[in-house]
Amino acid sequence: MTGEGYEVELKVPLKDIKRLERTLIGLGAVKLNAETQHDEYYDHPCKSFRTTDEAVRIRNRIPTGESEKPRGGAHRPMLELTYKGPKVDPKSKTRVEVTLGVSELGSTRSFLEHVGFKYVATVTKNRVFYKVEGVTVSIDEVEGVGLYVEFEQIVESKDSVEPVRDMLLSLTQKLGLDSKQSTRESYLELFLRKHPPYSV
Repeated sequence: MTGEGYEVELKVPLKDIKRLERTLIGLGAVKLNAETQHDEYYDHPCKSFRTTDEAVRIRNRIPTGESEKPRGGAHRPMLELTYKGPKVDPKSKTRVEVTLGVSELGSTRSFLEHVGFKYVATVTKNRVFYKVEGVTVSIDEVEGVGLYVEFEQIVESKDSVEPVRDMLLSLTQKLGLDSKQSTRESYLELFLRKHPPYSV
């Protein structure tokens, strides 16, 4: 996503990729694309994102395999600078997200470092994206964390969060997943819980 909105997201641990892919196709899902994402996270110079539940990230997206359709129907920047706000929903990982396309990785790193941001960690994910019932679904193999499936939809207003969240919960059930196993932790939080000492 580029621009600003609320990212309504559910994340559920996954055991069987092939079974989920078959179920997705059975529901009419369309495979979009596959990519490796290298996400570099930075902490604020004047406050701790661990305390405020925020995040700043540089994402480097590298396409893998043959993409049938670009995610969201349009080509996205290969490099993105993103701010994520505190979670706003008790049942999902919903938060304000603001994303800018950037052109140079080195310059973006240098900018953040010069204004005082400090590098925290890099989380690498291999992701395969599907679209089903208007929802973006990604099957994620996260280095040092494990296997997950994410359900995501972007909304413009906070009033839309709850109905979209409930729709995502319903979709997890249709796919034979246990929504009670969903986690509100980010991949960074999961990664740093397994790889201390720093956590956000």
